Amino acid sequence: MHNVLHFVRKDSQLKASFINNQISHHVDFNPFIVFREKRSIPFDGGFAAFNLNEFQFLDISYGESKTEKLRYKTIKTISERQINQILNYIEQHKISICHFHYGTDCGAYAPLLKRLTIPSVVSFYGYDCSSFPNRFLGYGKVYLKNRVFNHITKVLAMSPDMKTDLIKAGCPEEKIIVHYYGTDVNKFYSDNKQFTEKAKITILNLCSLVPQKGQLFLLKSIAEIVNQGVTSFRLKIVGTGELEKELKEFVNKHKLTEYVQFVGAITYGGTEMINEYHSADVFVHPSVIAPNGDKEGIPGTIVEAMSAAIPVITTYHAGIPFIIEHNVTGILVKEHDVKSLTEELITLIQNVETRRNIGLAGQQYALENLDLFKKEIELENIYTEL
Repeated sequence: MHNVLHFVRKDSQLKASFINNQISHHVDFNPFIVFREKRSIPFDGGFAAFNLNEFQFLDISYGESKTEKLRYKTIKTISERQINQILNYIEQHKISICHFHYGTDCGAYAPLLKRLTIPSVVSFYGYDCSSFPNRFLGYGKVYLKNRVFNHITKVLAMSPDMKTDLIKAGCPEEKIIVHYYGTDVNKFYSDNKQFTEKAKITILNLCSLVPQKGQLFLLKSIAEIVNQGVTSFRLKIVGTGELEKELKEFVNKHKLTEYVQFVGAITYGGTEMINEYHSADVFVHPSVIAPNGDKEGIPGTIVEAMSAAIPVITTYHAGIPFIIEHNVTGILVKEHDVKSLTEELITLIQNVETRRNIGLAGQQYALENLDLFKKEIELENIYTEL
């Protein structure tokens, strides 16, 4: 067994399912964790349950001086004392490789990267290689080049689309490995999905309520569906986030309360979440590029829905077209194309055979190609090769 040291900026990021799953499902590597900030805000970082005390970890914020806090606040780097603390931890636990999560957060550990004598990888997840490089009048690109790309061994991109974004951001192509981390498809799998005619079907949207998730785009389509006289559905929006108030105001303004239900936040992977998937007839995740340029990677909820045999409607956005084949394993529409989204939703609302065909094909693809356990072996093969 080898040891891998995972780096996050704050411990609450360990509740993000895409980070949580990678750390919790190692096969031939023992995981260790480092973070520099301890947070206890509800739903900060993610919605997954994560018991930090089940892992060996190093909290470098413990005993942090005012000068060290000011250093991080102003120039976003860790101190010499913290560097030595981590280097000693690496030696003490015979760490073989370091895995940083988020390119932006990896930059905070830049002074450490320069002194590492073991391999390192960094996973990018979305905004860190889409909008961030253009922030601060382009300094984001300089930040990534000088603090991350120049010193990291390999960079993990979730899709070919993300690889393109990383190259534009200044990452040498030879450093990039396309690797999707996968989803625990067995957790959401359903082998008794009921594809039957119903008086009212359930459309599910389950994710954070933030601009790039496209809920406002979805609600505009829902309003159009109702205007066309199609009312044999209800939309359940599960999650919370910065747009919650705006979305609820839209629903009230357009008299959609009869058709749209806001469920609120639920725990990732819990019984309530599983039940939401298993009781849904259609899953819609209309990702869009946010006004500030933020993009997604490959939304995990899409793969979860596919695993549950729910037909998915989503968009030609970021890495999504690399896991969805239009009209085969899911349905794709252009971002902000309300007309197309409306038409496709009506088709699924009214056609049980289409729901069955796409739902089962998507499930088969997810089980064969997007499984977390298979992808974890691929990740560890990357570690081992390095």
